[in-house]
Parts: sequence; structure tokens; C-alpha cells
Amino acid sequence: MDVRGKQKKSDERRSRINDLPDPLLCHILSYLSTKDSVRSSVLSNRWRRIWSQVPALDLNSTQFDGDFDFVEFMDRFLGSDEKLDLKRLKLVCSFEDFEEFQSDDDSLFESWIDDVVRRGIRHLHVEIMSDDNELLCMPLSLYSCRTLVNLTLYHVILGYLEPGSVVSLPCLKTMHLEMVRCDGSLILQMLIPSCPVLEKLSIIRDPYDLSDLTCVRSQSLKILTLEIKRFEDEVIDDHAVEIDAPGLEHMSLRDHLSKSFVLRIGPSAVVKVDVSFDMERGYLLDLDEDHDDGSSERTVVGNFLTALSEVSGMDVSYATLKVIDDYSKLEPLPQFSNLSWLHASFHGSSLEFLPTFLGCCPSLHSLVLEFDSFIEIKPSQLSYVPQCFASSLKFVKLHTQFTRWTASRMTLATYFLEHCAVLKELVLDESFGNIVRKVRNIPRKSVGCKIVIN
Repeated sequence: MDVRGKQKKSDERRSRINDLPDPLLCHILSYLSTKDSVRSSVLSNRWRRIWSQVPALDLNSTQFDGDFDFVEFMDRFLGSDEKLDLKRLKLVCSFEDFEEFQSDDDSLFESWIDDVVRRGIRHLHVEIMSDDNELLCMPLSLYSCRTLVNLTLYHVILGYLEPGSVVSLPCLKTMHLEMVRCDGSLILQMLIPSCPVLEKLSIIRDPYDLSDLTCVRSQSLKILTLEIKRFEDEVIDDHAVEIDAPGLEHMSLRDHLSKSFVLRIGPSAVVKVDVSFDMERGYLLDLDEDHDDGSSERTVVGNFLTALSEVSGMDVSYATLKVIDDYSKLEPLPQFSNLSWLHASFHGSSLEFLPTFLGCCPSLHSLVLEFDSFIEIKPSQLSYVPQCFASSLKFVKLHTQFTRWTASRMTLATYFLEHCAVLKELVLDESFGNIVRKVRNIPRKSVGCKIVIN
């Protein structure tokens, strides 16, 4: 095809695009970053008008040449058409972008958020890059945005709420709060229950947040991710977590700060648990038996395990297993009667607890075990045969970090092959590679069991 033919085809394609109505072109541009959307304005005078009608903004201040360019652009966009329904805003910027404009009684940043709330924002993503002492505050208008569906906030402050304040987010389904500081201990307790259709919530706590309680109460919540880390300069010494979400289906809880947990979750939830009850700092469960007010560590751990006992699947860390192991030496463990799959991380020193814990899981179908460190295993440590070995356990996967202790790995494989009556598949990781022939020669209680090297 000659140059003239190629030019003709290009003109035809451009003509077909130009024939599309403005609303459809705006919809197409809404899937691009604002930077790319603005570039379309060079095509013609019509395109120069169209990009400013796109109901979505995706801005990163680092892509602008100077602070004033970024601020001027945002101001110009919001001022160009006050009737424009802005459906989506992603704003990534720094505290320094606003320093020239901040004042005690007027915040440029807050005025922007007020503006997009008024326009019926549905998807709001705000990410502020700054040090720990320079945060921007979300305005109170956010708490009553009736159109908001998805909210993502990173490194901002949730503004103070007076007791009795009206909070209503009737359409909010997804909320992600990361490194967000609450200006008041009651904010989460007022905010989350005011989202009647909230289904997915993620909270990654800011270590400089002064709240001593993280409280999640929701009747509609289905998926929860909660991460609370301990930092060397942690400002809170006695933190607690309360989760009241009876419809919860999936929960990921990682917390090495809190000493107290109160849970009420769905009866068949799938959970990932990595909590230590602050055991890194050395409290001992057996020192508090004289407490009878329900606040002792032993009682708190017991209630926590009882709340987890109805879950259908569990991924549990070594730190949490250590707490459960210590508790089992003082009190009987609850039965995890609904638990069908378990992923557990063990250290060699806690291996004797494995049969005890599996004995509390009578309906277990699938088991994945990881060993981060190891000591020599003696067959006497694995002498007890849990009920699930005879009736339900069909899949086992063993993952180790070591290639020494050949006898220990053989003991581990033998324990499952010789005692699991309905086992269909034993999966071994590559650390078993040098002894796989020996493993295949182990007598199997389940005739149809396959051994797979992963």
C-alpha cells in the first residue's frame, strides 16, 4: 500500500472516531489517566472541550513541573463546569503541594474534597506523600457523602466528629484506610456502622495513631483485612481490637501490638490469623489465674479461640500457634468442628503440639504445614493419631526450609502415610527430593494415596 493509501485509511479511522457522540468519547477518555486524556486536546478544538467534560480525574502531582501548575490545573478543572458530575477522583500528591495555600480557616485541599462530594463522587482515592508530622485532614463533608461507593485513603487524618454527629455513607461498599490517623477515639466506631452496605474493609493502622481501640462493627461486612504492627517507637502501650461482623466471610488479621481481641464473625468464615497477644514482650498466661473479671490474658485468649472455633478455613502463623500451644497446657482447647482446611506454620520446638491441635479438628479435609526452622523429630512426638486421620483428611502438603535431618523428614512423612486412612494425596516440596524413594516405600494406610513432589 502506497503512502497515499495509508493516509486515506488513517483519515477514515479518525473520521469514525470523530463521528462518535461526546458522551461516548468522554466515557472512553475516563479510562485513561488525566495526563493522557489532556493530550487528546491537540487533536482539534472539539477534543479540547471534550477532555474537560470527562467525569474522572487521575492526578499525580509529581507529573507536574511545579506546585502551582498542579494546583492551578485542579482549580481550573473544578471551576470550568460547576455542573459536571465527577464520578471518579484519584489524587496522589504531597503535603508540600499545599503549603503555600494552607491557612487556619481555609484549606485548599478540603475545599477540593468538599467540591467533589457536592458533585456526587462515587470513587475517591486520596494518597498523600509526607512525613509523619505533616498530614492533611479530610473535611467533615466526607462523612455524609451519599453517592460514594469506593473510598481509599492513604496517610491522611480523619477529621474529628462531635458525639452525636450525623454520619451517613449509604452507598459505600469498599473502604481502604492505610496509615490513616483518627482525630478522636470514636471515629471508626461512628464511621463503619454508618455504612449499611459496606462489604469490603481494609485497615492498616498508622503507628502514630493515638486510639487505643480499633473497633469494627458492621452487619453487612463480608471481607476484612486488619493489620496492626508494633514499632520501636510505638506510642500506644495497651491496644485492643473488637470485631463484630456476623456476616463476615473472609478475615485477615495481623496484629503484634494488641493484648485483647473480641471477635464475633460469620460461622463459616475463612480466616488468616497472625496475632501474638503481645507475647513478644513476655507476658505469661499462667500468671493470671487469680483474675475472675474476664479480663485476664488467659480468658481473653480462650474467648478468642472460641470465636474462631466455627470457621471453615484457617491460615495460622507460628506466633499464634505458640499462643494456642501455651493456652492448651492450661485449659482444654475448643473443638474446631467446621474446619475443613488448615494452613499452619510451625517451628520445630512446637511440633509436639501438632497432634494435639489436629485432634481439635475432627472434620479436616486439607492440611498444609510449613516449617520455618527445625529440630530432630522423634517418632514418640507424633504418636497420637487424631480423629480426622481416620475419617476426613484427604490432602496433606509438607513444606520445609531444611535439607538436613533426613530421619526427621522421614518421620514426618511416615506419620501421615501410615495413619491417614482416606488420604488421597501427599505433596512434598523439593527439600524431600533426596529421600523421595524412601518416602515412596513407606507403607500407606490409604491404598490409593499418591505422593507428589512439588
